Amino acid sequence: MNYSKIIQKTHESFIKFIYATVMFQENDVKEKLNDIALFKYRHLVWLMQDAVKKNVRFNMDFDYEEIKKIKVQQECELLEVLKDDLNENIAFYEGIDDVTVNRLRNDDSFFIKELQKFDVEGEIISFNENKTLPETDLDENAKSALVFFLMEEIFKEYELITIYSYLKAHSDIAVANSAFSDLAYDSIYHLKRFAALASKMGVLTLPRIIPHDKYENIGVVEFLKENIEEEMDAEKQCLILAEKIGNEELSEFLLFISRQELYHGELLQRALNAIKED
Repeated sequence: MNYSKIIQKTHESFIKFIYATVMFQENDVKEKLNDIALFKYRHLVWLMQDAVKKNVRFNMDFDYEEIKKIKVQQECELLEVLKDDLNENIAFYEGIDDVTVNRLRNDDSFFIKELQKFDVEGEIISFNENKTLPETDLDENAKSALVFFLMEEIFKEYELITIYSYLKAHSDIAVANSAFSDLAYDSIYHLKRFAALASKMGVLTLPRIIPHDKYENIGVVEFLKENIEEEMDAEKQCLILAEKIGNEELSEFLLFISRQELYHGELLQRALNAIKED
């Protein structure tokens, strides 16, 4: 069983579905895709844990050309990309008899049937660079600040999901693992919320591959210390933009996120203390 390849394919599926969640207009489609994206993340975590148990090395790379397939103009096209992804995964599972892969095969087979129920006809505006937020009055400075913030934060949250998941898979310290899990799921939520705003503004950006030295063979203690400082900085950036944006609803959202960033510092500190004590 090629763990590296199946982890990469599952990683690519997760990215496609988490992005697709914010690209469709219909709420029932978005809800179903969100469910699948969260399952895809769980699949990824399980495979990574299995690989570590069997001493199989892997990285968090993906094929950018594969991810670019979601950059389409019509919802019907995107739905086909997602169904193709699931079918390709099922074909890859062929001949593998493994408890985790059997679960993935079962899930993906069901997901295809679920997606086949949808008939979508809408246009995808996620990449048209209109840089306007529907029903929201923002001046040019506020728009520019928001676009810059979203582009930076979307990649940062994807990076954090990836790194925290990798660290959890390679750690056997329960307190640290719990913190890494909470941080990853919060980053998934942040990614979706930031990506939803970017999609409405036509400035949705696809993720970039993370350099291996960001997560492989790193000094975890130093990494956690640095990220505590980064979370405090992220809180400040949210507060600054909340004050600058000039829109009550967006400001409230940014304040909500800033308070979560503050708690992330606490979670990182718990992980740091547990690792130091081990």
